[in-house]
Amino acid sequence: MVLPMPGIGIIHNPFARGNLKRPRVAERLRRILGNEGIVVETRNINELPGVAEKFLQDGIEIIAVNGGDGTLHLTLTAFIQVYGDKPLPKLMSLRGGTMNTMSTSLKLKGATLEICAKAAECYRRGESFELLDQPLVCLNGKYGFMTGAGLATNFLEAYYSGTNTGPIEGAKVVAKAVLSVIGRTEYVKKLFALAQAEVVVDGEKVPFEEFTAILGCSIVEIGLGFKPTPRAYDQPGRFHFVATKIPPIGVVRRLHLLHQGKDIIHPDFFSRLAQRAEIRPKQDRFRYTIDGELYDTEEPIVMSPGPTVKVVKI
Repeated sequence: MVLPMPGIGIIHNPFARGNLKRPRVAERLRRILGNEGIVVETRNINELPGVAEKFLQDGIEIIAVNGGDGTLHLTLTAFIQVYGDKPLPKLMSLRGGTMNTMSTSLKLKGATLEICAKAAECYRRGESFELLDQPLVCLNGKYGFMTGAGLATNFLEAYYSGTNTGPIEGAKVVAKAVLSVIGRTEYVKKLFALAQAEVVVDGEKVPFEEFTAILGCSIVEIGLGFKPTPRAYDQPGRFHFVATKIPPIGVVRRLHLLHQGKDIIHPDFFSRLAQRAEIRPKQDRFRYTIDGELYDTEEPIVMSPGPTVKVVKI
């Protein structure tokens, strides 16, 4: 498919963990992009709707996001709200985060400047781009690729509390968790603190109300090669929903299945292709995540399929 030529719009998040180590990367992106588009630096999420309105007015064809998974989530949420019924621009990840989970799950490779240079050159020549159809998940008007509570948020809190970030730091958290489960140390209590909620999936009540983990994803891999939602693409208009109260030792014993993307058969493991999941918190502070961003709520969360975006693969 050959894309028309209104331009590439790069949204650069200077506070993304990967970009903090490269303070001059925005200038280099501008030089590489040249006349093929614009680079906009956003310093808080309140600027995103204005950027979306400008891109809509200018007919920007490709949104290139230079940030991590959280930046993608926040950008898509703002653009979907502004564009409404109008077609969204194509999406390109410049992998400016430290984990870049969505990009990894879709097998999108390359460094930020390399991706930008290839895209700008293809655009300059009018060459075709390979496009991937990628559905989103919606949670109360917020959009992303992977959502969760329980172990998902506990892991992120432990990960963000470290002095470094990235796959190596993430692997250290997993290793520390495994050792804590085996050694029965205090760390396991924090990482496996239960999420308390009533959960109803397509009219069916999940038969327990304390959860080791809750996940709703439209991608297969959620980080470090783990694939707990391997059927995310099996049926259009549905996402893979997983909820479990399997205790920590049971999770550790099944890590190889989660890494291989195999179904887990267990009475305390609920797995469905879902159109709607409602999570009704039973605790004052119910924490959940969308693409690595953390949120707190006391109100019910409704999870449903979001729109499908076309992702540029370079």
